[in-house]
Amino acid sequence: MKIAYIVGSYPKPSEQFVTREVELLREMGADVAVFEIDRTGGPPCPFCALVKLIALSVRPRTWRGIWRFPFGALAALDAKAWREFAGGIATASAFANKMRADGIEHIHACFATKPAAVGMMTAGVLGVPFTFSAHARDVYVDGVALRQKVSAARRVVVCNKAAFGELDRKLPDSLRGRLALIRHGLDASQYEFTPPGEKRSPARLLAAGRFIEKKGFRHLIEAMARLPDCVCEIVGRGPLEEKLRKQIGELGLEDRVRLSGWLPHDELVQKMKEADVFVAPYVVTGNGDRDGVPNALIEAAALGVPLVACDSGGIGEFVINCETGRLVPPGDPELLTGAVQSVLATHDTTRTFAQNARNKVEKEYDLRENVRELLAVVTENGAG
Repeated sequence: MKIAYIVGSYPKPSEQFVTREVELLREMGADVAVFEIDRTGGPPCPFCALVKLIALSVRPRTWRGIWRFPFGALAALDAKAWREFAGGIATASAFANKMRADGIEHIHACFATKPAAVGMMTAGVLGVPFTFSAHARDVYVDGVALRQKVSAARRVVVCNKAAFGELDRKLPDSLRGRLALIRHGLDASQYEFTPPGEKRSPARLLAAGRFIEKKGFRHLIEAMARLPDCVCEIVGRGPLEEKLRKQIGELGLEDRVRLSGWLPHDELVQKMKEADVFVAPYVVTGNGDRDGVPNALIEAAALGVPLVACDSGGIGEFVINCETGRLVPPGDPELLTGAVQSVLATHDTTRTFAQNARNKVEKEYDLRENVRELLAVVTENGAG
């Protein structure tokens, strides 16, 4: 089967799971072509989008994509709806031409935001089945016209229970059966499990992710002021980098907290192997944004790195307190400090947590098994 994978950009350092999915789908025999929205540009303003929309509406078959617009949201001048649909119909039209020439038989969009909007419109133009995946922010914060998108999709794959429940609550009963829980995963055989050893001096803490509010790195930095026997490296980049550097300076932590930028994946894995604790200080932001189950957390667990995390989004379904790691409420540096100290002080217990976390990776987050389930969803019989 020839499958079109619609993404924002590809490959993307913060979305390694998409790369893994595509590569394994191809290995399993699926003919997958990646279509990147970010490289297609788009109308620069609502007026230009409207002009483009009028011009496209008279083209053969394009009206079938426009018919799927969330007209209520557009009439209410919802900026996200205009950006995704009126601003995405030109991309959908261009994709449809290319996909028709390539013989695409199915469209799958990664994320319930603009990729899903473009995917459902493109599928409407072509008359082919459509599915999409949802994760976290695209459900909690950025989701627009979710009901229309799910209605247009044959199935919707959600990667964690928390986001699954949130999306399920937003749908009418008639659409809830279209949701499928299929987690991300990794090939555990590529990650050698090493039980935690004796604590180093100083102990090495590691965190990774974009420098944005929901990652909660400011709370980790504050906790570091209470952990004089630890050093910490935070891997990533993002709009809050300068604020984080300023906080590090104000707390006098320049010698113990390092922001190292994005690293190639193999270098990040090596950093994990050298860490005494992997810390995920993630929070729920004021607008409701939160994480699902970050892939870096799963990788650290596969390697045997002890986990300390905050209970936000889908984190609690992976880091189970006093079973696979230490889990504390989000946004509390004092509790985060105590959890790190506990992990470092209780060696035998920490080894048990680490083994349990590795077992959970193997049982529930096996990449091959989960991608096989995804492929079954994509290739199952049924009209779009």
